[in-house]
Amino acid sequence: MKDQDYFQQVASLTGLQYYPNQNPWGGKAGSVIGTRDGYVTAIGFDPSRNSKKITILVRFKKVSDPALLKASLPQSPSLPPKKPGKLAAAGDDFVRWELSYSFTKPKAEEVAKFADSLRDALKTLAPGFDGRCESCASTATPSLTMMGNLPGYICSACQEKARQDLDRAAMDYEALEANYPNGLVLGLLAAFLGGIAWGGIAYGINRIFLYGAILIGYLVSWAVIKGTRKVTLFGQILVPILTVASVLFGDAIFYTLAVMKEKQIPFSMQLLKAILANLWAIEKEGNGILTLLFALVGAGYALYAARKPKFKTSFQPLDAPGRPIA
Repeated sequence: MKDQDYFQQVASLTGLQYYPNQNPWGGKAGSVIGTRDGYVTAIGFDPSRNSKKITILVRFKKVSDPALLKASLPQSPSLPPKKPGKLAAAGDDFVRWELSYSFTKPKAEEVAKFADSLRDALKTLAPGFDGRCESCASTATPSLTMMGNLPGYICSACQEKARQDLDRAAMDYEALEANYPNGLVLGLLAAFLGGIAWGGIAYGINRIFLYGAILIGYLVSWAVIKGTRKVTLFGQILVPILTVASVLFGDAIFYTLAVMKEKQIPFSMQLLKAILANLWAIEKEGNGILTLLFALVGAGYALYAARKPKFKTSFQPLDAPGRPIA
């Protein structure tokens, strides 16, 4: 069964609407969205991490204790004893349930039935929406709006206020004066500490690992931005350079420790300088290419982490339900 036909069937069984061009998780097949008994529900594919899963999102009025909600929901007698999938996340105004599969999608009837059970279980744990704006709680708002990637109720006045607040935050951010010396110092310190950690851990477990380079990239990015107070071109150039340097310095630490153990000699700056002076030759004889590859991946992640924050949000009405335009 084609994905569009599948979700048409889920929509029919749940009494909701199929929207072929909108999906909270970015899936190309659209999603099923609507409100029943005050609970906003969205059902669709979540393509994150290349896994196959159908996600059921249910939104409601904010609760004061989301931890209690998360603990209580799986125990609700409204849910079947043998629950399909798992509770993936719970916040103060939503729960997200994931149904993973390998080859065949869960039957539309099973998805629809469980979505109904999930909504029934929430009725004793969280209040549904009452047709008013969830932001100001006063203006009648009968129609759902996509708030970024989430369906919800927000009136036009609150939408405009949100845009103005974000525009003001963007202007305040741009007005910040960057502290380049501080960013450089903190970035160098983070790279130095990250290199020591990389070399020490690699020596202890006798292997290097990709996530170590990514963590170094994150640490360096955080330190540079913390120091400069904002994302700048200077920082975006500095961060990947320091990340690669940190990983290579970590290799020098690793080789220094290895020589100390093999030769039974104490640490000295002279030994470290000798390793650094011959690092490339040593790398070519060992895992140099792999180290450099990991360093570049870490630098790429660092560059991603050092991107400018977005001060924009989008509010879009749900498009016309039905099939996608061919």
